[in-house]
Amino acid sequence: MSSYQTTNGTSPASKPGRYRRFDPNSKVLIGPLLITPIQILLLVLLVFPFMLEFFVSLTEWQPIYGDIWTALGQVFTEPIYQGINYNYLVTDEPRYLSALGRTLSISVLSLCLEFLIGLGMATIFLKSFYGKRIFFTALLTPMMIMPVVVGYTWYMLFQYNGPINQVIGWISGDAAGSGGVEWLNSATPAFFAVVVTEVWHWTPLFFLILLSGLNSIPANPLRAATVLGASNAKIFWTIMLPNMKGVIIIAFVIRGMEVIKLFDEVVLLTKGGPGTSTETISVYLYKLAFLDFRIAYAGAAAFIVLIITVVLINLMLKPIRYQLLEAR
Repeated sequence: MSSYQTTNGTSPASKPGRYRRFDPNSKVLIGPLLITPIQILLLVLLVFPFMLEFFVSLTEWQPIYGDIWTALGQVFTEPIYQGINYNYLVTDEPRYLSALGRTLSISVLSLCLEFLIGLGMATIFLKSFYGKRIFFTALLTPMMIMPVVVGYTWYMLFQYNGPINQVIGWISGDAAGSGGVEWLNSATPAFFAVVVTEVWHWTPLFFLILLSGLNSIPANPLRAATVLGASNAKIFWTIMLPNMKGVIIIAFVIRGMEVIKLFDEVVLLTKGGPGTSTETISVYLYKLAFLDFRIAYAGAAAFIVLIITVVLINLMLKPIRYQLLEAR
């Protein structure tokens, strides 16, 4: 019998009430030990700034007012200030509401065009053809380019004497280009210029996601439908598209979260102009926070956008939740 065991075969360390040596290799402790540092880091980098900005948004603090902690104290000592920014934004700030509506319009129009074009290209790429790999690489190239580069490139293309007006002049027979469109100096053309830029930049992402979805459809239903004499259009609408519902929703969610933050292209194309005709919510918040230095006001505006975004994303994901519940 080992000297490290008692008469009943148990070690002293295993007796109730005895001190146990800390074992860093314990399976019970190794998980918390590994995850605790990253949790602390996320707390410092994400949760604390988030809560600080929320409490600041309840005040009227600006950098010129000095100490931020005094302003935060007003949240608890002077109830009259609580929510004053939120109330003003929703009821008395037409520019903010216009920026929200404009962002929603650009998002809906861009997402619909990206989906339709991406789905069309994905359907074409289901079949083999000469040079498919080259075209595939070329189609994915735009989304690899930085938004700043995309914005500046299209800014040059949309100039009055730029290539786009030149092509329009050749098609219309106006070789001199005197009938060119003021793309960036008129409200409606500038709006569509932003949409075209966004669609060109991010349609490849829709194309890639939808192509993956089409390739993941089981082959047996497609073969059975072909044998039964179904047309390609019938197969697409009754088999392929319903099987891609989850993929389509995920594509819209991913792009929807990004297009709401549209900033770089707008700033480089129009700076939100002419006037405020292309001012998205991101551009509005930038001007409010970093040009007007109304930090608390901008924080409140940003939190309203966050709430709207979370609600919309949850509504978009509802069909997938129902699908998962039915699968169980």
